[in-house]
Amino acid sequence: MPLLFHLGAAATILGEGVAMAPLSASGRVPWPEPFAAEGAALGPLDLVEVAVEAGRRLSELLAGIEAWQRHPHRRALPDPPVLWRSGASRLLDFGGAGPAVVLIPSLINRAYILDLGETTSLARHLAGQGLRSFLLDWGVAGEAERGFGLEAYINERLLPALDTAAAEAGPPALLGYCMGGGLAVAAAQLRPDLVRRLALIGTPWSFAEGQGIAHALRELHRRAGPDRAAGMLAALDSCLGAVPAELFQTLFALLDPGLALAKFRRFLRHDPASREAREFVELEDWLNDPAPLPGPAAIELLVDWQLRDLAGRLRWRVQGEAINPATLRLPVLAVCSTSDRIAPPSATRPLAEAIPGARILQTGTGHVGMIVGRAARITIRPALTEFLAAR
Repeated sequence: MPLLFHLGAAATILGEGVAMAPLSASGRVPWPEPFAAEGAALGPLDLVEVAVEAGRRLSELLAGIEAWQRHPHRRALPDPPVLWRSGASRLLDFGGAGPAVVLIPSLINRAYILDLGETTSLARHLAGQGLRSFLLDWGVAGEAERGFGLEAYINERLLPALDTAAAEAGPPALLGYCMGGGLAVAAAQLRPDLVRRLALIGTPWSFAEGQGIAHALRELHRRAGPDRAAGMLAALDSCLGAVPAELFQTLFALLDPGLALAKFRRFLRHDPASREAREFVELEDWLNDPAPLPGPAAIELLVDWQLRDLAGRLRWRVQGEAINPATLRLPVLAVCSTSDRIAPPSATRPLAEAIPGARILQTGTGHVGMIVGRAARITIRPALTEFLAAR
């Protein structure tokens, strides 16, 4: 999702390549810097050959999408026991006998990215390493969450879930992923008695530089401004009962319009029976299984945070308090990626740098790759496990 956007973007990218082919005879093709020398060495390009290659790549994109849709593998992990439930939200208990950790995902995408598959589940990995692992699954917002803003999610879902985890296994560490990390920061400030440690993975906080999703939003609303954007989201919420997930999917797609072309062509080259193919299917199914978001929460995340930069400017308030990372007094590990398009370093590092004594673990994996990628399993998980297990 959104399929039409991905197909249109691929056709546009490939079509522009064909249109530029005649410029190669004059050496005027604007090759990207990493490919400048290689491109110049090609010399004049034959227009027909370039057009044929463009058609082949577009066909591979379509074939890759169809291969994913037809693939027999689907995620089949059974849910662990539910320790607590309220409205659409659940606290899943993965067991483990060691110190407790509660995983807090973003509100925008489904929580099971943290429990994706047998080889990629972070929640099960932590339990297997001896931690008492819990996952807060926000669920799909229903009537009980109608009108929820971020404060309601914190007060009526996050803090009660943490109270339950603490009663069961002692004060937990929190692991916040993406915007779930921002909610975890608020919880740690509001209830320091309840949180023993804090790990943040790809958590955007400061949007002053307007990168990541903020860039796409500002391009879309550079004339209308934040108030107009908030009004449009409120109208969607009023008409549909929530802000549809397709809006968020389009914003993510705008960050890298050529991503679908590249990844589905790669998938086509995998052995369908391989672990790589199965993991691709699990991840792609998750990406195409988003959930809508209540209007007030969507306005806060997309407008107040990303366009108005309220969190980064310390003007985001919960329970009447301005949430200020500098007030935290607990061990913190922040994982920031140099190649994260959704939460780039300009958005994540200011949060880590504002927390006294926070340790920053820099990586080169992508936003989702920090959770399920092979490199992350080797580089991030050991450091994360050691940090969360410390008392």
